[in-house]
Amino acid sequence: MAGGIAAGELPDQLLHRTGAGEALQISHQRQAAITLASPAQPEALGQLNPQAHAAAFTGEAMQVASTQGVQAKVSQDLRQHGFIAQHRWQDGEMGHGQSPSFVDPSELARAVQWPSAPSEPLSGEPTGDGSGRRLRLGVLASGNGSNFEALVAACRTGNLAADVTLLVVNNPGCGAIARAARLGIRWQLHDHRSHSSREALDRALISSFEAAGVDLVVMAGWMRIVTQDLIDAFPERLINIHPSLLPSFRGARAIDQALAAGVRISGCTAHLVSLEVDTGPILVQAAVPVHSDDDAATLAARIHAQEHRILPLAVQLAAQRLGLL
Repeated sequence: MAGGIAAGELPDQLLHRTGAGEALQISHQRQAAITLASPAQPEALGQLNPQAHAAAFTGEAMQVASTQGVQAKVSQDLRQHGFIAQHRWQDGEMGHGQSPSFVDPSELARAVQWPSAPSEPLSGEPTGDGSGRRLRLGVLASGNGSNFEALVAACRTGNLAADVTLLVVNNPGCGAIARAARLGIRWQLHDHRSHSSREALDRALISSFEAAGVDLVVMAGWMRIVTQDLIDAFPERLINIHPSLLPSFRGARAIDQALAAGVRISGCTAHLVSLEVDTGPILVQAAVPVHSDDDAATLAARIHAQEHRILPLAVQLAAQRLGLL
């Protein structure tokens, strides 16, 4: 090894003096490598027993596992003889230099999103006939409908070149219906309890969305397992939003699963839909911290705020993949 020494068969042959301007590197099969800046002074390490001690050096810090007080002795000798170049990596003399300051532009409300939201509105590109192309969206919802309303808001504020053409719900009286009425969005009820199978429900959904002429279908809190019929009817045009960083914590109780697992970071994922539950190509993700005192309600509120941000971007990305914009 050039400029260094690798451990041989005999522990007492670990050390020897190297020439000026060289570095002494000591490694052993039972301990991590030690790199010292020249001039080498092996006598400073004379008390180290390679079978019992391990040394690691980082800037000013040194830790030696010992019961004989070796740590204090070696630390003093190394500093006295100049083995450790203080602050060599901190001051940019080694490696990649000083670490640049970095502020993630997507870090809003203590969240990190990837890909980052564009600086310009998610507007449509001109089509061949010289007019702007606006997407026609169909939305599926089972509950409160906050993601549905966030999508409508993105369309109406000009952040997304689209219009929500039709909302379909499966639960009578769910919150999404009240939101649709207030927003003036046409809605339909397809109660899954009135259909003989998942396939029958999906065929009814297909009929409604095709009649509405939608380009993309967004599952915004749709609590039903979809079949291949719906996926085939809207290939790469079926988008789901899920409250976890997939592929972790799939299924209906993702937030509870995250809390039970004790993770420190959770989040949400918008993805294209595949047949297996909560799988498919990921479009956008946003990560949020999990606080030590979080419960399902507080973590859900933090995650849902990010769902509202990333869902319009996911729709835009899905449309761009297909050349719809």
